[in-house]
Amino acid sequence: MPAITVAQFRDFVFTWMYENGARAERVQLLDWGWEGWLQAELAGNLRAYDSTLDVRREQLVFDGKQRTDLMLNASSAVPGQRIIVELKTLRATEYNKPAFVKEIEADVDKLQYHLKATHKGAQLLVMAFYFDANAAIPAGFQSRQNIHKDLGICWKEMVIID
Repeated sequence: MPAITVAQFRDFVFTWMYENGARAERVQLLDWGWEGWLQAELAGNLRAYDSTLDVRREQLVFDGKQRTDLMLNASSAVPGQRIIVELKTLRATEYNKPAFVKEIEADVDKLQYHLKATHKGAQLLVMAFYFDANAAIPAGFQSRQNIHKDLGICWKEMVIID
């Protein structure tokens, strides 16, 4: 089964969001936000792009019962090929800059401190999506703005060895 890299996945997300930004803009206004929708759309469309890719949702990779949003290359015997992805979304109508930054940082902490030992060495990616070109983002994150109107994405890549 072919593997996808973090850079390839990130580029896929940028392209998909550019092409589907109008849909995301409508969906993000619904009650209960749009993270679940985005998770399913990215997974399904990545599989449609290449049906041989190993794309899984809601995998138990953390201590306890918390699940990751996406896991790529999940069946790889090489931990360094596995990619564990946490997504965070924010609705434009409920923008709270300090709270959103704390939620993103909580996902980083979850990946850094609560990953099961069997997934140490995996590539880790946190991606946050927001409809505010002036959104605050956590320190150490990269960002790309105006993907569709005011849609921005920030991300951080990590690897936890021990």
